[in-house]
Amino acid sequence: MKAVARCASRRRPPHPWRGRQVLLLPIVLAAVALPLRAQKTDVVVLRNGDRITGEIKGLSRGKLDYSTDDAGRLSIKWEKIARVTSQFFFEVELSSGRKFFGRLAEPAEDGRVVVQLTRPDTIPLHEVVSLVRIDARFVTRLKAYLDVGFTLAKANLATTFTTSGEVAYRGQRIGGKVAFNSYAQGQRDVPTTTRNSFNLSAQRYLPRRWAAGGVLGLEQNDELSLDLRVTIGAAAGRTQVQTNSAELSFLGGAVLVQESFSHRDSAGGPADTVKTSVEGLIGANWSAFRLDSPKLDFSTELRIYPGITTLGRVRGDLDVRVRYELLKDFFVGLNLSDQFDSRPPGGSGARNDFITSVSIGWSYRR
Repeated sequence: MKAVARCASRRRPPHPWRGRQVLLLPIVLAAVALPLRAQKTDVVVLRNGDRITGEIKGLSRGKLDYSTDDAGRLSIKWEKIARVTSQFFFEVELSSGRKFFGRLAEPAEDGRVVVQLTRPDTIPLHEVVSLVRIDARFVTRLKAYLDVGFTLAKANLATTFTTSGEVAYRGQRIGGKVAFNSYAQGQRDVPTTTRNSFNLSAQRYLPRRWAAGGVLGLEQNDELSLDLRVTIGAAAGRTQVQTNSAELSFLGGAVLVQESFSHRDSAGGPADTVKTSVEGLIGANWSAFRLDSPKLDFSTELRIYPGITTLGRVRGDLDVRVRYELLKDFFVGLNLSDQFDSRPPGGSGARNDFITSVSIGWSYRR
């Protein structure tokens, strides 16, 4: 017993870190993995033979967003690329709407991209319209823009302020968009005229470039005597054309609308009209973009709401936007926005209101 006690007394006391080694192991592995993951190992070979090592951030609208250590962030025209390789997994979308998932392996010849998961698929480069990293961060899946315009007339101290913006997200299966538009015109001894709108949409992507989801809209327009319009509904749509120079999509659905109008009654006094109705929704969106510097973008969006509860009434919204690049990600723009209502409730206000403005804008990944 004494011998056992002496042996036990000679044992080294437990090391204070020994019990924590298992807990530290994941931290050490993560610390080693992060620098490896941050290494820029993707390779892009241009048609002129230049070879650039970096990190593919994504492909959209014919531009490859590419990050390098030496040259910083590059925007490379997709048509100037001969081949591209990456060890990371991507969602590769074609102009036909088909999607492939896998690593970007080395092709046997220029003008091809090889997507390899369980087996390699060789695709012509010119058919690829989108590249998205499977593990891409939330912020890298966003697209956004902001336009601001302002005018001031000294003679009558008239001021006009316009602003519009959009933030869009596109994941593998779901997407969403938030957009707003605001206009205000003030003049000495004259009440300020305003027009505001806010739109929120969410959708789930379906095969063959179809999508379905919901829409929510809020509108106010002094010119049309519209105090508030709330629109909520569902729609389905399809991207009919998607190339590296143009996109065309259509949608259709139905919405529930509640409107509040202010107007003058037959005696000349103030009166309010509140109306709830069901309307159809038909829409189209077309955009075209020139990638040569300076960049030039054109987009137009049309929404038509034929009355279902009130037959014969038709509302419409049209937005046209032209942007000309001044500096990288900064643009000068010409905007046109038109609202039409064939039969305003209570016969109040004008039937049509349009705004044109020149603005300075900023864009992110557009």
